[in-house]
Amino acid sequence: MYFKILYFIIILSPFLSCNKIENTESEFDLKGDIKENEIWKPIIMLTREGSNLVQAKSDILYKDYNEMAILIGNVKVDFFNEQGNHVSALYSDSARIDEETNNLYANGNVYVVSDSGYTLNTYSLVWDHRYEMIVAEDSVMFTHPAGDTLYGIGFESDSNLEKFKIYKPFGILREGV
Repeated sequence: MYFKILYFIIILSPFLSCNKIENTESEFDLKGDIKENEIWKPIIMLTREGSNLVQAKSDILYKDYNEMAILIGNVKVDFFNEQGNHVSALYSDSARIDEETNNLYANGNVYVVSDSGYTLNTYSLVWDHRYEMIVAEDSVMFTHPAGDTLYGIGFESDSNLEKFKIYKPFGILREGV
C-alpha cells in the first residue's frame, strides 16, 4: 500500500508542480508606453515668488522628458492663497501637470471642497496657474454651504470657490442666496 501511494505521488508530481510562467513585464507596460521616471507617493509644490500656491500628492507619478507629469491614484491637490493659507482641496482619480505653464489638469471623479464650505463635482477641470482659476467645461454640480445645489455645463472660479461663474446653469436656490 505504501508503495502504491509513493508511486502515485511520483507519477503525479510533475503535473502538480508545473506552473505556467507568465510574462509579468506586460503588467507594467502601460500599453507599450513605459515611462522614464516613476515615483511612488510624490509631493509636488507649485510656487509663485516664494509662496506656495499648490501642493499635489498621489500614489504614483509618471514622467517622461519634455512631457507632462502624470499623477495616478488618490490624487489630492491643496490650494493656498497669497498669504500661504490653505483655501481648498481637490480630489481626483488622476491629474497631469504641465511643466511649461504649471497648469494642472484633473480627471475622473473630480471633487473640490473649499475651506469655506463650497463644493464642486465634475469629471474634469483645469487649474490655470497664470490666473489661479479653476475652469471646467464639463457638467458640474456646485453646492453652497447652506445646502443649495446648482448644476451647469461650464464653470470658472477662484481657488477658494467663492467668486464663481456657472455656464448654462439650472437648479433652484432658496431666496436670499
